[in-house]
Amino acid sequence: NNLRMIDFDSFNLLLKAKSKDFVKKVCHESMKENETCSKETLDIITSTLECSDQETKTLMSSLRGFFSKIVQDNSASPEQIHSLFPEDFHKNLASLLTKIVLELLPTWRQEIVESQVSLPKLSSFSWSVSTRQDSSTPLCFLNLNIKDKSGTQSVNAHLSKESLASLLSGLKQIKTQITQLTS
Repeated sequence: NNLRMIDFDSFNLLLKAKSKDFVKKVCHESMKENETCSKETLDIITSTLECSDQETKTLMSSLRGFFSKIVQDNSASPEQIHSLFPEDFHKNLASLLTKIVLELLPTWRQEIVESQVSLPKLSSFSWSVSTRQDSSTPLCFLNLNIKDKSGTQSVNAHLSKESLASLLSGLKQIKTQITQLTS
């Protein structure tokens, strides 16, 4: 994320805001997951700041780019954030935006983590060996508890001696590859 792509002049529209809370709301709206606010929200911002639709869109896009840069760079101190503003930037507005960023940063980071796609994780497993009543062939009954964003799910498998051997062979190959990559 490049700071040269950010229209810092558009931030001056925030000087027309009637309250610091409104500026905070605009900042928060600019970081919504879907990258665009609702038409209703954009209309309220446009009306309140007495600007055009295009100016509002430029403001929101620039705020998002600026805040994303701060999140990506893991900037967490007022000094780090202040250093990202141009030298001739309005000092009071820079201070207000820095204060707002520091307040909203944990929320933004959490929202980013929650919106990321992640693979399910094995949380626990259990197994037992027994024979079915209709067969004398022993089977491995495997229960995997898989945790993902939606919660924990249970997956059950019945493995014959051959399928268990195949599974163990595959897992051994995976272990070997991981060992090679980490050494």
